[in-house]
Amino acid sequence: MNRDTAIVVIAVVALVLVSYQAGYIPFADNDTSEKVDSEPLNETENETSPSSLDEIHPLASTCLTHGGLTRHDHMYLYIQINGESVTIPENTGVYTEMCDEEGAEMHVVHTHTSDGKLHLEMQTNESVELGVFFDIWGQHFDETGIFDYRVNETHAMTMSVRDADGNISDVDTYDHFILLDGQDILIDYGPRV
Repeated sequence: MNRDTAIVVIAVVALVLVSYQAGYIPFADNDTSEKVDSEPLNETENETSPSSLDEIHPLASTCLTHGGLTRHDHMYLYIQINGESVTIPENTGVYTEMCDEEGAEMHVVHTHTSDGKLHLEMQTNESVELGVFFDIWGQHFDETGIFDYRVNETHAMTMSVRDADGNISDVDTYDHFILLDGQDILIDYGPRV
């Protein structure tokens, strides 16, 4: 093997490894012991479950900037799938394919960091549902489940909220839950107890 061929092979291997670590290339997992809890549920090879993304909320298509805001609220969203915390990516809803120009670079609900802090910014004073953020993020979420995980006879999903006054309550409105300043929202999907 000559030097140029070796460089190309090393570059391709490095590209594949980086793509795999970034999640762009899935590799088959021969260990089936964890697949029941880690794979999406209720899907067959020929059929996919309905998704909340089939109908996007109109506010998910609204683009704005920091100027002229009548509302700028913050709340935290925490998600657990089978006992594992899910990281919400930083800048979700900022400079997306839809909102990508100066003066219109972010959606009404977005993140800047990966700690679960949601920024709700509006130039109007209307109510915003949690489902708007999931539509912006491009992820399924409603009473049937979250991401590719569905509620069924073996797995359940709960949602609880601590409001700005510290009161904790369970809620069952899921994607229709109204976002308010100071909330801590926990979505927990896992085996039924």
